[in-house]
Parts: sequence; C-alpha cells; structure tokens
Amino acid sequence: MQLAEREKPTNPAAGILLVVILMIAAFLRFYELDRTSLWYDEAVSWSQSKGTLAELLASVAADNYPPLHNVILWLAMPLIGDSEMALRMPSAFLGVLAVWFVYLIGKHLAGREAGLLAAALLALSPLHIWYSTEARMYALLAACGLVFLFAVLKVLQRPSSLWIILLVFGGTCFLYSHVYALFAFAGVGIVCASFALAQIRSTKSLAGNNAVVVCLAMAASTISFLPWLYLLLKRARSVADEGFWIAYPDLPFLETLVFGLAGSLALFWVLTGLALTGVLMAFFSPPRTNADASAPRQEIMVCLAFTLGPAVLAYLYSVLLQPILFDRYLIAAWPGLIVLAAVGATRLLPRLAPVALVCVAIVLTYPQLDFTLNTKIRPEWRQIAEYFEENSSPEDRLLLYKGFAAPVLSYYLRDPDQFKAVEALDQLKESLGTQKESTTWLLLVHSNEQETSKAAEIFLSNGGSEAIRAFGWGASGLTLLTSNQNTR
Repeated sequence: MQLAEREKPTNPAAGILLVVILMIAAFLRFYELDRTSLWYDEAVSWSQSKGTLAELLASVAADNYPPLHNVILWLAMPLIGDSEMALRMPSAFLGVLAVWFVYLIGKHLAGREAGLLAAALLALSPLHIWYSTEARMYALLAACGLVFLFAVLKVLQRPSSLWIILLVFGGTCFLYSHVYALFAFAGVGIVCASFALAQIRSTKSLAGNNAVVVCLAMAASTISFLPWLYLLLKRARSVADEGFWIAYPDLPFLETLVFGLAGSLALFWVLTGLALTGVLMAFFSPPRTNADASAPRQEIMVCLAFTLGPAVLAYLYSVLLQPILFDRYLIAAWPGLIVLAAVGATRLLPRLAPVALVCVAIVLTYPQLDFTLNTKIRPEWRQIAEYFEENSSPEDRLLLYKGFAAPVLSYYLRDPDQFKAVEALDQLKESLGTQKESTTWLLLVHSNEQETSKAAEIFLSNGGSEAIRAFGWGASGLTLLTSNQNTR
C-alpha cells in the first residue's frame, strides 16, 4: 500500500474502536495486579532500586541487564510506594502503551484496519498480558522496541527533527531496557545500512537518502549505550564461566517457546503464514499507484528484521556458544510478527480478515488467556511470609537455604535481621548446632533436587517437621520447616 493511500480522512468509528481496544488492554493488564505475590526476580528489581541512584547503578552493573527499568522504579517508588501493585504498575502502563504503538505501526504500514487488528491481537496476547503484570523489564522492552521501530519507519518515510529525536531517544531506551534489544537493533541496522548503500551506489549522492539518516540516528543511540555495553561484555565472561539456566534449544524446547509466545501452536502458524503472505505481497504484488513502491517494501523489510533479528541471532548464539533463547526475551519481537500478520490479513481480505482473525485468536488462546488471568501463579512468597509471621515468636530464628532468595524474603518480612541465609550444607549443620533454646525455622527454596533433599534431611534429623509447602519452581517448591530445639 502506497503512502498516498495511507493518508485517509479521520474515521470516528476507527477512533472509537481504538479506544475500546486500549480500554480492554488496560483492563486485562491492571486486573488483579497484585493477585500473585512477587517472585524472586521482581524482588531483585525492588531491592536494587530502593537505595540511592549510585547504589542502583552499581548493583545492576553487577547483574546481566541494563538499568532503565530499575531507574523507572527508583523514580516511581517515592510517589506511589512499593506495594506489589505499585511495583507492577509501570509495567502495566507500558503494556498499554505498546498496544497503542503497535496500532500506529500497523496503520503506517497498511492502513487503519491493519493497525486496529494488530492492536487487538496484542491486547489479547497472554504472553504480553502476563509480563505487563510483572515488575521486571519485559513490558519496557516491548514498548521501547515498538517506539524505536515506529520512529525508524517514520524517518525512512520522511525525516524530520521530531522523528529523528524520537528515533535516537527510543533507540537509546530500547538498548537500555534489555540485552535482547541488541539483536533487534542489529537486524534493523543491517537492513537500513543495506538500503543506504544501495541508494548511494544508484545515485552517487547522499542527498535524499533517508536510510543514511536512520543509520546516523541509530549510531547516536549506540554511542550512548557504549558505557553499559562495556559492562555487559565484562559480565558475559562470568556468565559463560558460571553457566546459565536456560536449556538447549532442541525441538521440544522450541515448541514450548512458540506456545509460550502465541498461547497456541495453531495461532502461531496462522500468524506466521499471514506474515509471510504480507511480505510476499509487498514485494511481488503490482503497485496500486504510480508512486514509488520502494518505500513500503523497505518498511516491511525493517519490520521483518526487527521481528526475526532477536529470534535468529539468539538461536544461533544458543547453538554455537551458550543457550540464551527464551520466550519472554522475545516479547519485543512478538508484536513485530503480529504487525506483519495484520498486514498480510488486511491485504488478503480487508473487510473480513480482521474480524475473523481476532475471533480465531480468541478461540485458540482462550484457555491460555483464562489461565493467565485467573490461575497462573508465581512462587507464593507472600503466603510463606504470612505463615511464618503468624506462627513464630520474636525469639525464633529463620534460616534461608539459599541466599540468592534473600531479596524476596526481605521484601515480605521487611527486616533483613529476621532471617539468616545459609549457602551450603555444612553451614546449615553448623547453624542448627547453635542456640538450641529457640525455635528454628528453615525455608527451602528451589535448588537442585539432590541438594534440597539433603538439606531437608539434615533439618528433619534434628527434630524438625514440615510446616507449609507452597508453589515454587524447581524440585523443592517453597517449603517451610520448623523445629523446636527444646525437644531435642
């Protein structure tokens, strides 16, 4: 579809429908925002963000991601507090913002129908809803990625100071949101650089070369990210030495990943087929006007690079070096596939396809959507902490095995002196041999099965018994054991 065809008069019905979609998106993301307790990673975000800005930057620099989400929490907590709902509220807002920007991108590429279809699909996406209710950087990654992509498309179409500034700003925020932004950034950069070089060879001039402007703006974003990129590269060696928890991307893993993204394997293949149709039609369908057809093709290629870059590059890295491919890390690429599918659907059947595809998506993903909204939970740290506080005495002591979970326990108990972290079995045995006049509690968090079983065996052999078991990941769940030392 050509540029002249995109500039249609305002349609009040389309505006009303967009508002309805955004309201649905907001409801699904703010609905029972505190239904589940914080899990470990969310508590880490809280712990890293509650001190000074210098402390925040230092703690995040020792981790594996950029600091933008933590900075947002650092700015928000003095205003709205640090309750579960308050910590997740920025992500929920960013989730709704992403739905709006996916509409703008779809409209830019193929008209209002494509924009509304893309917005509706993202609004109902179980993956996007879930990570828009988590106090982590994933909703930020998706929103910043879409702002960046939209700005690239606008500058390719017609550069202006406003869009160039938005491109530099959006690209910088994108890079500072998550390391996976580097993959999408690289894909878009390679494609835009090829456009720029092709036009230079053709015209022997830089004049009117919008792709060069895009590359320069992206270069500015890259330069602003270099200090943190240096820190990430230093951390990469430590991560490689220590190993990583993500599994090798074999076929069963990839099937699980695809289901996690789409909420339905069938829907994924429907969207993939429609996206491929949209790309092919952009390249091989005859132009509908006499205008130059290269601009829409370039924009489709940019969207395709934004979508495929993270998945392809992360997969290659996982196969060749170390597994890093995971569904939630692709949350910025997922809307790209949705946009391309919306373009393909509206090109095939402009009137029927949007309604039909939304209905198909609802039917195919309803079980996963219902599970996400009403059943899916995170480790029940809130329940564990409440049980301990209700059933313990001030002189009781709590041992935590192991210390990596200290941030989330600190969040719920609000007193780091209320528990002691033990890192090894020998340390656990030593701790159990002291202060026998008091009641001791042991909280086992997810670890490898053999080590967890051994820790429980040591504690139970000292007169302990299970108090409560709550949901958790790994072999142990979250298991709270208690032992009255006076009985031994």
